[in-house]
Order: sequence, then structure tokens, then C-alpha cells
Amino acid sequence: MARTLYYVASSIDGFIADSDDRIDWLLQFGFEAYDEHYQRFLSGIGAIVMGAATYDFLLGDENLEWPYAGIPTWVVTHRDLPVVAGADITFFAGDIGTLDTELRAAAGDRDVWVVGGGSVAAQFADAGLLDQLHVTIMPILVGSGKPLLPVGQASPPLELLRTTPFAGGAVEHVYTLS
Repeated sequence: MARTLYYVASSIDGFIADSDDRIDWLLQFGFEAYDEHYQRFLSGIGAIVMGAATYDFLLGDENLEWPYAGIPTWVVTHRDLPVVAGADITFFAGDIGTLDTELRAAAGDRDVWVVGGGSVAAQFADAGLLDQLHVTIMPILVGSGKPLLPVGQASPPLELLRTTPFAGGAVEHVYTLS
């Protein structure tokens, strides 16, 4: 059965984007050291969900080639947005429980990835629908911006499943949510 996973990078002080909604602080690290790990994660993904801000960020790339080819993707939005050529995109506005059922059915025996924005991941967490948190803590302080996971209330303690250190000081922590 599919699990819903929030896989994300964060600054040490808990931000996924700066106060201008930019991730330049993250991009400076490059992705070569993380590529094998990321590809292994991505190979287990059967469906993706993201918010409109994350989708807008992807659309902002002038040379955009859809990075999730072959993976059905839902965008949570109340706005009309363009569809990326060659992407399997469904726009969704409604109950997060209904969306979760759709995502898990589409994922089949693979997992669902909540991409990018913490607010969508927080909706899943607040509804008890987020199964795991995969957060790579980057060795940098951002100061302010979009928080990692702006949940509506404190959770029970999470269970640490594993940690993966990377060259340069980044560390991935994988937690299961009770």
C-alpha cells in the first residue's frame, strides 16, 4: 500500500525557501552529491502532489523539461494554471482526504511524494495522512522565509527511522509519523 512522504530540503533554522520565496541558498550546494540517493527515492514514487507555489516555481524555468515525466502529478490550487507539455497534471481543489485517496490509488504499490511547499504537507500531516518525513538539513541559516512544516498543532513524538549524512555537512533524517 502506498505511503505519503514529504521529501524536502531545509535550512538548519527550518526554512524551505527564503522570505522572497527563493531557494538560491539551496541551489548553491549543487545536487551531484545527492543524485544517487534522490534517484533511488524517485524510483519508488508512483504519484506526486504539490501546491500552486511549487508548480509556479517550476513554470518559472524558461527551459523547463518536466522533471517528473511518467509520474501522475496533482497540483492543489484554486487558480487556473497552464499545463506543462508532456506532463500528466491534474489540478485539484477540495477535500484533502479525497485527494489522498486519489493519490494512493494512482501510486499503486509505490509511494506518494508531497513535493515542495510545506503548507500542502502540513495539510496532510494535520489530517493524519502524512506517513513519513524525509528532511535533508542543509548546513546553512536562512533567517526567515517559508517554514518547513507549518502544522496547526503539535504532533506526538516522531520515530526516527534512519539518518544519512552527505559530504559537505548535510544530513537527511527520515521520520515516521504516528
